Amino acid sequence: MKSQIIYQDSKTKHSRGFLMIEIMLAFSLFIIFTISAFVLITSMQDLKMWSKNRLEVIRLASLHMDQGLLNKFSDMTNFISKNYGSDTRIISNNIFSTAYSDYSEAWGRSSCDVGLNFDSNNTEYFSSGIGGAGIGTANLSTDLEARGRYVYLTADSTISSKHDFFIINYNNPQSPNIISSLNTGPGLSGIEVAGPNAFLAQASSVNQLQIIDIHDRSSPILISQLRLPLPTPTTTAPYATSIFYSRGYVYIGTEKWEGAEFSIIDVSNVQSPYVIGNFETNTLINDIYVRGDRAYLASSDQKQLRVLDIKNKSNPVLIDSFSSTGWQTQQGRTLDYFEGSLAFGRTVGGFNVISNHEAFIFGSSSISRLAPETFSDYASRDIPGGVYGMLLRPPFVYILSHLSDKEFQVLDTELSKIIFEMPLGKQNIKMSCDRSTIYFVTGDSNAVSALKLND
Repeated sequence: MKSQIIYQDSKTKHSRGFLMIEIMLAFSLFIIFTISAFVLITSMQDLKMWSKNRLEVIRLASLHMDQGLLNKFSDMTNFISKNYGSDTRIISNNIFSTAYSDYSEAWGRSSCDVGLNFDSNNTEYFSSGIGGAGIGTANLSTDLEARGRYVYLTADSTISSKHDFFIINYNNPQSPNIISSLNTGPGLSGIEVAGPNAFLAQASSVNQLQIIDIHDRSSPILISQLRLPLPTPTTTAPYATSIFYSRGYVYIGTEKWEGAEFSIIDVSNVQSPYVIGNFETNTLINDIYVRGDRAYLASSDQKQLRVLDIKNKSNPVLIDSFSSTGWQTQQGRTLDYFEGSLAFGRTVGGFNVISNHEAFIFGSSSISRLAPETFSDYASRDIPGGVYGMLLRPPFVYILSHLSDKEFQVLDTELSKIIFEMPLGKQNIKMSCDRSTIYFVTGDSNAVSALKLND
């Protein structure tokens, strides 16, 4: 009996020993778990701060493109900055990336897709235009802008009673319809659409700029107009021939006259526009493109492409120009800009001379230097029908020509290879792009045709 009691006591002691070990193991595991959780939380907080700091650096860099900010962290020096369209920039460090869009710069620009997808087997051409009576007998379309499947069209007629501004619903390209129109006066030569306003270049000696309120597409309203200042009281004002909008300013080009052919107009108050500065080219200006503090002018004299510094809007300064062989008969006709590259087209000048090229593309390094040698490095090509419109969307450039049966052409951006050609049936005078559809100004009462590049 006594030995049994001793045995039970020994067993109890062993049980207590195992229990103590289990308690110590549990406590150790608790400590390990607690430490691990603390380390994990701390690491996650560090990772959060690390990520936050680097995202903030990228964000600030995208806003200001400040290299000093990017050097804040030694491992950020390998960041990548690239354009995505002319008005959006993507900043990346191979871990994080952000996109910054300059909507102020983009307002008024083409609404064409940035990554325009071209497939020669997936195009559809709608040549019928408005159909029926179109925009009226003897009423000739002159320019257009397209936004969200609506086309804003200008026209010029010898009949003063004809309407010259039209808003066209193009949701069904097989049967577009005019939803409203206005008779603004003697006729219009150009248009820029920016937000709720359409800015019109007028083919008139009475006024050169008109502003239309298009809040309600079914009922556009003429809200203001402007006549360029005359150098003398007896001077006849010129016809406006080209127009561009950027950041609250309208840039007007005119035919050659006694005053300045290039004018900068403040339209921050659309009810009361006024001329803030001008520049005399002594020649016709066919097209204008403004980017930042630079204005590019396509004109008809020896300096067929001019570059103006317009940082001081009241005093534009010529800083560069481009001239190529054939300038005696050819005119600078059209401009386009995309991701630091400038496209420039000109007319053929009558009989085509192979050595006198009509299509030119200048790269970003050339445009940024703006030195005397700026335009010495470029790609160019002979386009026998001349170039009346250019759309630059790498890896392609889309060209409107007057070459019979090859009015629409697609080339690589080196202008070394023709990718695609097709007839448009007419010698259209201008083109504009919205999303993946290119619209052509037919120059007649049919008004407009459309080419859908993909589904």
